[in-house]
Amino acid sequence: MQTRSAVEIARAALRETFSTATEEGLDNAARQLVRWGLEGHGRHLGTDSAALMYVDLAQVADENPEMIPPRVYEAAESADVRRTWRRPSAGPGRQ
Repeated sequence: MQTRSAVEIARAALRETFSTATEEGLDNAARQLVRWGLEGHGRHLGTDSAALMYVDLAQVADENPEMIPPRVYEAAESADVRRTWRRPSAGPGRQ
C-alpha cells in the first residue's frame, strides 16, 4: 500500500474517533499514526500504552480534551508506561 493511501485511511478512521478535531489536526495525526505504524510501534501495545498513544494522537489532532473519555486519561496517567514512539508536538492550537 502506498503511504498516501495509508494516510487517507488513517485520516478517515481518526475523523470517526476525534469528532472535534481540526482538518489540519487530522492530517497531522494521520501522518503521525502511519509513521508510528511503519516504525512498528503498534505491534505490542497494551491497554495502557494504547491509551497513551490515543492521548498523543488526540493532542496532535487538536481534539477538544473534554471529548477524550476520562478512563483513557486514567489509563495513560496511572500506568508505568514508556513511549516507544517519539512524542509528537502539540496540535496547532495547543502548547
